[in-house]
Amino acid sequence: MFSYSFLVYAFLGAVLSGLSLATFAPFVTLRRISYLGEALSHIAFAGIALAVLAGLNLTLTTLIFVMLIAWGITSLAKRHNIQESNTITIFLSLSMALGIILISLSKNYRFDLASYLFGNVLLVTKSEIISLTVLSLVNIAFVCFFYKELFYLTYNHTMAKVYRIKTDMVNLIFMLLLAANIVINVKSAGIILVTAQLILPAVIAFNFVHRLSRAIVISVLVAIISAVIGFYLSFQFNLPTGASIVVFEAILYFLSLLYPAH
Repeated sequence: MFSYSFLVYAFLGAVLSGLSLATFAPFVTLRRISYLGEALSHIAFAGIALAVLAGLNLTLTTLIFVMLIAWGITSLAKRHNIQESNTITIFLSLSMALGIILISLSKNYRFDLASYLFGNVLLVTKSEIISLTVLSLVNIAFVCFFYKELFYLTYNHTMAKVYRIKTDMVNLIFMLLLAANIVINVKSAGIILVTAQLILPAVIAFNFVHRLSRAIVISVLVAIISAVIGFYLSFQFNLPTGASIVVFEAILYFLSLLYPAH
């Protein structure tokens, strides 16, 4: 199976994608902002369209665009006391509309919707493997270093203010890193797998444990195991890799319902 370098890169891409996203999955799930991951994935569409029209680097332009939107969502919700869900909806609608307009202006470009939705892990390059590796290490370092702030931000933001624990800056960094994770992963993994990896590993983990620290570890393990088995199944039966991973994780989720945490 690994006699070709592109298969090695594809396998590493699938595993690292799961690792990077699953590290944040418990926080996304507990804060009930799973819709944010999907929204930022769709917001990336406008960034891709802008890069295509202007002839700029696709990944870098999309990354900057989505991170600016993530910053805008956080700032607008905080300064004007608007519910985050409403702010996300506003930016999502605006970005999708802007993306459609920009794509329509690019006469020589045909947008591949299937690739955008499902990704193509077989096209992962060595540079993207390096990016995913660095991103995963940054995610782990961020969670370890700011675990206390993330804990209060997730469970009791009000209490954090009482104890003067600075969560606003950590929340902004979290949002920016989440945006970076989505942009870097969406090319190879696609929207569907990115969204699934931000939800399924965490809900599976919380069916077994209640402690956040343990849930993070189990979430990462679930994502990695799912990536390995999903990749193997896709290779053996000539199936789409991303879809195979999502289906396997969904099966694990339904099985986990049989063993709820106590």
